[in-house]
Amino acid sequence: MSFWDDILSQPENLRIVIEVHKNADRLPLKKAAELARGCTRILFTGVGSGLNATIPAVYYLMSRGRAAEYIDATELVYNLYPGMAGSLLVLNTRSGETAELIRAAELARQVGVPSVAVTNEPASAVARLADVCLPTYSRWDDLVVISDFGGMLVSELVLASYLEGQLEALFAVLEDVPQVVEATIRESINKRQELCDLFADARPIYLLGRGPSIASTHGGALVIEETSRHPVTPMATGLFRQGPIEVVDKRFRAMIFEGAGEPARLTRVLAAELTRRGASITWAGSSELSGALQIQLPQLPAYLLPLVEIIPCQVLAHDLAQRAGITPGSVRYIQKVITGEEGIPGEK
Repeated sequence: MSFWDDILSQPENLRIVIEVHKNADRLPLKKAAELARGCTRILFTGVGSGLNATIPAVYYLMSRGRAAEYIDATELVYNLYPGMAGSLLVLNTRSGETAELIRAAELARQVGVPSVAVTNEPASAVARLADVCLPTYSRWDDLVVISDFGGMLVSELVLASYLEGQLEALFAVLEDVPQVVEATIRESINKRQELCDLFADARPIYLLGRGPSIASTHGGALVIEETSRHPVTPMATGLFRQGPIEVVDKRFRAMIFEGAGEPARLTRVLAAELTRRGASITWAGSSELSGALQIQLPQLPAYLLPLVEIIPCQVLAHDLAQRAGITPGSVRYIQKVITGEEGIPGEK
């Protein structure tokens, strides 16, 4: 399988992930809910795409009044782990063998914090250490995380919605997601030449979004940098206005995710101002923005938008790599599973 195959596989992968979750034994979810009853918050952790995929679930829970937070596992396992007290720890890891996630699971056991592993590998070290394992049922990508991002994101939302007694409502909303993901892939492919031309000389590319779309800014930055070695700055749109906006001039290039609700209105206002000042903007959203390259996205609940917002970033990553003479999906330093915490992972 190639990087491009991984992009195209996403609709079918989501169909399988959603269908299997819908028909799977609910025992892991029931056990997770029992553990959560004695906890004051849900603390999600992971690294890279595994961390980014938890962000929509955090927004989902917080918007419904349940305390939730996401935190980088590479930081959690050192001076921050005493703050896990009173939490249900959710360990999101594709392989279940990443060094920091194993350490986090071990620390949770030591300090008596209940934990749930959300992983593609139910027999992995993290799954064995956790009190409960919720499989993601996702396919494995060639190396760089592509379709696995969606599989992990949906699995975290399955857990979050079950905790809120809203699982069936989530499945009803998810029913059309594979089709809209397929449509967004077509839309991104149709705009791929314009996308690549717009961002080829940008140093850096800015990715801006609010709410759950912050998952798209960080997930998009990761896939572009891993694949094309092109620098990217991901940022919450509200924070961008608080100082970094000083970088804006005619050389400024950004992909901006519209999002949903009142934050989307604020994001549209900012994007329109940037285009009036000569900045070059790719606008990924359901409404139109004059003067920007439009990536038309469907209207979805905010917590599902990252499933489609990430797609133009994946296509751009592929095409920027090819333009730079890099085989998409080839890497110099990283490896499929990071099993140590020192040095450059892929060095022998």
